[in-house]
Amino acid sequence: MNSRTLGAIAACTRTLGEAPDADTDLLQADAVTIGPLRAAADRSALRSRFQHDELHAVHQPAEPLAAALYASLLQARLDALGVRWLAGVAKNLLGFPGPDEDGLRWLAFECVAGHDAPPGKRALVTACRAALAPELLDGLLTLRPMVADERAFAAAASRWSTSASGQVPADVARTAGRQFTIPAPPGGVDIRRGRYALPGRTKAEPRERPATGASGEGQAPRRDDDAVAALIGYRVFTTEFDRVVQAPALAGREELERLRRLLDADFSPVRSLVARLAKRLMRVLMAKQTRQWRFDQEDGFLDASRLPAFIASGGATRPFKLEFESPFPSTVVSLLIDHSGSMAGRPMKIAALTVEIFARVLERCGVTCEVLGFTTREWDGGEPARQWAAAGYPENPGRLNALEHIVIKGADVPWRRARLALGLFLRDEMLKENIDGEALTWAHRRLLARPEQRRILVVVSDGTPMDEATFAANGFDYLDGHLAAVVQHIERRSPVKLAAIGIGHDVSQFYTNATRIAKVDDLGPALTDKLLGLLRE
Repeated sequence: MNSRTLGAIAACTRTLGEAPDADTDLLQADAVTIGPLRAAADRSALRSRFQHDELHAVHQPAEPLAAALYASLLQARLDALGVRWLAGVAKNLLGFPGPDEDGLRWLAFECVAGHDAPPGKRALVTACRAALAPELLDGLLTLRPMVADERAFAAAASRWSTSASGQVPADVARTAGRQFTIPAPPGGVDIRRGRYALPGRTKAEPRERPATGASGEGQAPRRDDDAVAALIGYRVFTTEFDRVVQAPALAGREELERLRRLLDADFSPVRSLVARLAKRLMRVLMAKQTRQWRFDQEDGFLDASRLPAFIASGGATRPFKLEFESPFPSTVVSLLIDHSGSMAGRPMKIAALTVEIFARVLERCGVTCEVLGFTTREWDGGEPARQWAAAGYPENPGRLNALEHIVIKGADVPWRRARLALGLFLRDEMLKENIDGEALTWAHRRLLARPEQRRILVVVSDGTPMDEATFAANGFDYLDGHLAAVVQHIERRSPVKLAAIGIGHDVSQFYTNATRIAKVDDLGPALTDKLLGLLRE
């Protein structure tokens, strides 16, 4: 192929891609015929024009298999856009699909493009379709309306890939994402004043993943949805000792009953105040459930206005009416409570009473509610810090404590069954240090897995992240930087509505929707205002 032809194709690629470097991949290609070269040029242009690598670096799952599945979906999206865009581009893409054996990519292409895969790829598509569970196939079809919305597609594709990574068979997994990598922005992410800012769109080398050590099977909080961790260089020395635990597992029944009695005996003035505020919340929620009547029914309440017509028709008309409520949008509220040592005593008692009353009110109004807590398993690092010491104190080890994430009330558990577990708030010996960024990631992931239309997350904390071992090894802004990045990721890219209440501490340096209260007694009014504002949206 002569240089004039190559130059013309490269110029066309730069024009279609709307970028001076859109032909970078093309110029590195080893194509010997014009057809494959044109297809490679069009794919390079599509990627330059319709894909922002920094966005997808944020959404890319950290677990390698999930990341490979995610890459297949991104390539399918670009091909779908190309086929829809220009007839000449469609001809090149479908006529010269390339040598890859990625069945998921071409199955996803059919799902999101509404177009058959190229003839040479249809056997791959058939095999992949037969291998995937029906719910995974349905999930791929839900991506079609989002093809033109890159941000929505990235978030949905990331969730699908994370969910599918434990279900796809080996032959599908082996070929997924081999031809497609996502570069990270050079220099990572710049953290300024508690916020992170993505740099401009550039080409860069594929990012390295932080070492995370071992993970306890079925116990450690998964980090595959912490989309900003690798991007900002946040590390975890080991997840071997992390755990998510149900509250009753942390104390015997007799102790929980004793703590529950102590909780019931205290703070009746606070209880009555919070109860009044909760009634205000209930009135607002019930007002949204407007009542209406359906007339001309076979049974129900007798409608006196229809009796003359009923008699005149000889019983042919239907004189009954039924009352019904217009549905309140299905909603789930997650309350994430800081269980650090500084909350011991009165703050935890007030928090427990407040959480109980509001959880009961939300349940009565048909709003699903879950209550979560977060702390660490030890002071000053515990076993992870000892392993770090035994390894010779390597530099920049990352988080050096084991997480303790506590499910006090699951979203699908009625309050009467979770009531006893609330006594755990008074067990001071379990309150240690707090690593807010990973707790927020965990609570956020739980909400994303819920079926409700609206998802609300309210964080209650009395300070910034605190873990002495991590600070000593990585610097005092290490955990703050990760929390800021996680918050901004949720606020900008997630369907979850996020708010925070700081007890005696200004948390607005992290959260946009933040309230500072001077003392824990003000938690009830602050939580009322937060929930009213979020539920009215």
